[in-house]
Amino acid sequence: MKITNVRCHLLTTDLRQATIVWAGGSIPYWNTALIEVETDAGVSGLGEAYYPGLSAPRPTQAMTDNFATLLVGENPLDIARLFHKMRAKSYAWGKAGLPLMVAGTIENALWDILGQVQGVPVWQLLGGRCHDGIMAYASGGNDAPDALLQDEMRSYVERGFKAVKIRIGRSVKEDVHKVALCREALGPDVHLMVDAVMGHNPQPLTAKQALERARAVEPYDITWFEDPVNNRDYAGCAFVRQQTSIPIAAGETAVGVHEFLPFFEADAVDYIQPDPTHSGGILECLDIRALARAHGVRVIYHSWGMAPCLSANYNLAFADPYSTFVEYPTHGMPLVDELAIEPFEIVNGMLQAPTQPGLGVRLTPEILENYAYVDGSIFWP
Repeated sequence: MKITNVRCHLLTTDLRQATIVWAGGSIPYWNTALIEVETDAGVSGLGEAYYPGLSAPRPTQAMTDNFATLLVGENPLDIARLFHKMRAKSYAWGKAGLPLMVAGTIENALWDILGQVQGVPVWQLLGGRCHDGIMAYASGGNDAPDALLQDEMRSYVERGFKAVKIRIGRSVKEDVHKVALCREALGPDVHLMVDAVMGHNPQPLTAKQALERARAVEPYDITWFEDPVNNRDYAGCAFVRQQTSIPIAAGETAVGVHEFLPFFEADAVDYIQPDPTHSGGILECLDIRALARAHGVRVIYHSWGMAPCLSANYNLAFADPYSTFVEYPTHGMPLVDELAIEPFEIVNGMLQAPTQPGLGVRLTPEILENYAYVDGSIFWP
């Protein structure tokens, strides 16, 4: 089997009728970058570039073309060797950031091919299934009027979720009000996580500002406080962790093992949040996971994209014996369902293991037509 082509498909979902609003800005369009690896055996693999697709679609496409010249003619089943080949050719000019993100996304597509060839889900290739189910937390709670926000929270309880994450990051008063409303609607028995989303906020909180919010919401039984400060403020993150009783989570915007290492060195987190569609692929996430285990930190895989993003993270989680939660986005994007061969299944709040070979995703001509990329739709907070 040989690779015959590697190409990046750009898609756009128009959200202007239901724009996502958060403390750092708004998202009227959602851009998705899907990297397809084609072979002479008729098997194709699909990977999703999460953050690059959202805010750097054209550069992601160009970077894919750059790596394609290294891969055409190669055996797609040589996953580790091909990932190293891409990394080695970009060390001099792209040690992390976009080059590693794109190389990792291509690697995910290779895992998809291997799973299809062997007829098993990717979690089987990573050592096998460690869980019957993993608690899924509904990841939503963006800015909304009070009544709608409480209706949203109640809807999660009705659907059987036992954990919910909401976005904060406004003033202390606004954040406390929002947390109180959500706790009231959810009741005392549902895990409630808060995400300040400061990792890529254009005006991130300082450590002292983040601590003020953490202490203000402590009475509401918060499972974790996510991204309290800027994504490279490791000392600030550690400061907040030392001064609050709420566990701290971070890392969703870090890329590669070397950007995750400072979180552990600073003793800054209780939970770390890599994502193979952003952090550098499945192999890089396995290295990050090993570091986390050595430092007594739990891994909660980040997943707020479309079906290939969710599947890559869920397959990793089911092959990780220490997984306790998985993120289930409630943004309602149609490409979650349309790109998945079978829907992701949640039973009594527990995500069930994927069953489809590979990543269980597919790209059709209809999807390419219905979600044609819109130039100028780049998300800027």
